[in-house]
Amino acid sequence: MRPTPALLTSLALAACSAIMPSTAARLATLDPLTADPAAIELVVILPPGLAISPGKAELKLGASRGAEQMGETFRLEDRPVASGIDLPKDATARHFALGEPDVARMREVQAEIAAWKQEGNARGSLGLGIGGCAIGAGPAPDARGSVLIRMAKDAPFLPLIADGRLSDLLGPETLAAIKPCQGAE
Repeated sequence: MRPTPALLTSLALAACSAIMPSTAARLATLDPLTADPAAIELVVILPPGLAISPGKAELKLGASRGAEQMGETFRLEDRPVASGIDLPKDATARHFALGEPDVARMREVQAEIAAWKQEGNARGSLGLGIGGCAIGAGPAPDARGSVLIRMAKDAPFLPLIADGRLSDLLGPETLAAIKPCQGAE
C-alpha cells in the first residue's frame, strides 16, 4: 500500500463504528501538547495476508490556527510485542513507540506549538499513519484488525479499534489496491 492511503489516518476516527467509545472518550480529554511522547505506544493487530511496510508507521503532532498549520511527523520504531496481547487465530501483532531522538524532538515541537497557541486560538492534533502491504494473496475481503493504545507507562493497552473490518476502515477500493510486500515483513 502506498503511504498516502493509511490504515489509520487519525487517532480521532470517531465516525468509525469500530472505534471503542470508552477509549475515544479518554483520548478526547488528552491534550496532545502535554502528552508524554515517551509513553505513547501502539499495538496493531493484523489479519493474515497483511503486514506493515518497514518505516511506514508514523505519529503526527500538529496544530491549526485558522488557515495556518504547524506540525511534524515522527517515525515510530518497532518494539517487541508486549506480553498479554491476545491475538485472533493466525493474526500477527506489531508494537510501535517513538525512539529517543523523536521523543526529544516531539517535546520540542509540543513547546513550539504551545508558544504558537498563546499567540492565538489554535487546536492541537495527534494522528497515526500506517502503510501496509500484502503477503501472498493479501488479506481476505472480510479481514479484520485492531489497534491498541496506551498513553502512560505501565498503563494497560486500551482498544482504540476493536476487531474492525478493513473494508470499512479503508474502503473496498483501498483494500483491493494494497501492493505486495517488497521483502520479509
